[in-house]
Amino acid sequence: MTEAGEEGVSVSPERERYEQVLLRRDNLRKEAEEINLRYIALFGELMIRSFELKIECIKKKKMIAYCQRFQNKGLPVDFTGLDTFITQEMASYDQQLKALMADVKTAKSGREISPLDYMKIKKIYYRLVKKIHPDLHPDLADDELLKDYWNRIVNAYQRNSLKDLTELEDLVDLRLEALGVGSGFAEISDIKEKTERIENEIVEIISSEPYVYKMVLNDPQEIEDRKQEFEEDIEAYEDYSKELDQVLSGFEIERNFS
Repeated sequence: MTEAGEEGVSVSPERERYEQVLLRRDNLRKEAEEINLRYIALFGELMIRSFELKIECIKKKKMIAYCQRFQNKGLPVDFTGLDTFITQEMASYDQQLKALMADVKTAKSGREISPLDYMKIKKIYYRLVKKIHPDLHPDLADDELLKDYWNRIVNAYQRNSLKDLTELEDLVDLRLEALGVGSGFAEISDIKEKTERIENEIVEIISSEPYVYKMVLNDPQEIEDRKQEFEEDIEAYEDYSKELDQVLSGFEIERNFS
């Protein structure tokens, strides 16, 4: 049995279900990203301070381990060697901190959109999914221009850019016209297995971070509790950092001023 799709084209129940779960997964991914931005905008400064102190403690622990190795061998600790070692060891942590700071900046500068524009965005994305979603249209998968358009569509959808999506829909229509693509649908192999896989992805999205932050953001008491948790972490890292300073002060580190 088939059901009539857009422009009177018959769509099998399996394909219709596949399309539905694809759209739901993509919508949940988008919602999860928006939740994450709200979470970072709210707790970002505390997250940065906590992470700064955490990597400060990691740095001091690595310095202590480095100095201890030299002390065990009865050798002086050279400042230049220590500095080079720590710079290399902490490079990945520094990059993570920069990425977090960039995320906080992005979250705080986020632009609110109207409910009307939000609905327009979802409708355009839905139409584009039906037209060129790679999973729904394997027959178009080798077209480089459409692949580029799809990547840009996903990016614009995540950013809530109505202008970009509108322009991209025009470009897609022009490309499909140039290719002479009609309204028929290519056969999708293993459609039931693929549908099940995406349904499992949906379960994973709604049961893990950042989607579960939604419960925190919708509860004022949860927000206060989470702030308290960050503040307690910050205090604990500050105390631990002072303890590590005491240990470091017991090592003699030679500085080469030549």
